[in-house]
Amino acid sequence: MSRAWPPRRLPARTADRLLAAALLIWALFDVPWWWRPPGHGGSALAIAGVLGLAAAQSVPFLWRRSQPAAVLALTGACLAVKYAAHLNLWSAGAAVLAGAYGLGAYGGRAVRQAARLLAFGAVLAALITLQAGGGDHTAAVACALLAAALVLGEVTSAHRDIATAAARHAHDLERASLARELHDVVAHQLSAIAVQAGAARLASAGDPRAASAAIAAIERQARGGLAELNTLVRELRQPGTADPDLPRLSDLPRLVQRARESGLRAEFRVKGEPRQLAAAVELAGYRVVQESLTNAIRYAPGAAATVHLAYRADGVAVDVADDGPGTLAAVPVGQGGGTGLAGLSERARLLGGCLEAGSGPEGGFVVHAFLPDTR
Repeated sequence: MSRAWPPRRLPARTADRLLAAALLIWALFDVPWWWRPPGHGGSALAIAGVLGLAAAQSVPFLWRRSQPAAVLALTGACLAVKYAAHLNLWSAGAAVLAGAYGLGAYGGRAVRQAARLLAFGAVLAALITLQAGGGDHTAAVACALLAAALVLGEVTSAHRDIATAAARHAHDLERASLARELHDVVAHQLSAIAVQAGAARLASAGDPRAASAAIAAIERQARGGLAELNTLVRELRQPGTADPDLPRLSDLPRLVQRARESGLRAEFRVKGEPRQLAAAVELAGYRVVQESLTNAIRYAPGAAATVHLAYRADGVAVDVADDGPGTLAAVPVGQGGGTGLAGLSERARLLGGCLEAGSGPEGGFVVHAFLPDTR
């Protein structure tokens, strides 16, 4: 198999050096060197002057990204001097066009606004000179080329802004996804461990066997949390690969059993014919139940909770209800405060589903989610 190598781009500094070198070499052909045929060579002063112009219209391109306005102004001045001295204008004209492109591509907000105005003026000048040129379209073509260079630079800058915004948005989505996964994995296990640790502390004085059972439950919860964290790390290291160790809906009975061990009177019910759904849907459904049971363990210890899973033709509905206090409003934000529920709502929306959470009609707290089958 042939290996596909990713496209490589020149570093910005290297590209600027190559551009400056190319413009300088082009400009050196305009120098009236003394070895040229009689009538074409120049004096030492003329050679020095043209060499200075060649350097002035090319060397500043080393700083074209940081000082695009100054580069365009300097190349424009060189073009004006060459025009007044009746020298060859091609190299200076090319430098001006390159500087005009840099003005739109690398300038700040104010500089880019000036570039837009300058492009509009160049187009207007091209139209005027085209009508008043009397058959000579040189000035009109020059103005049109200047406008095209300015517009091309603006388009390049706009594309770069879009790419930057897209990369920032993708980074924010990745951070949000990581935050959801870490919260869902760590919060559930730590909440169960905290409950079991409290039970072990209370039972240690009067019933050593109960304390031993609570400590064993803590060990199981810790091992389960470590296994889920390892699975999460593998998923982050190799995104896009289906990890068979990721939780699925078939793992819900064990999750409910662990909730019972933490003191929650949990019950699990299934309606419809169970079937395998898309991995993202199954993971989201598992996280809905996990977060709901975690909240019940944390804020309604000893309450009764019912997990109801309903397979439908277009997806799966997940309902978790408990008979606790029925609100998370009193929970400080630093201690959770619905952060997990917000993450679950984001999960559901990303899959095209929905999630609702709040007090039930007969008290308690109810979480309802519908996740469409995305396969």
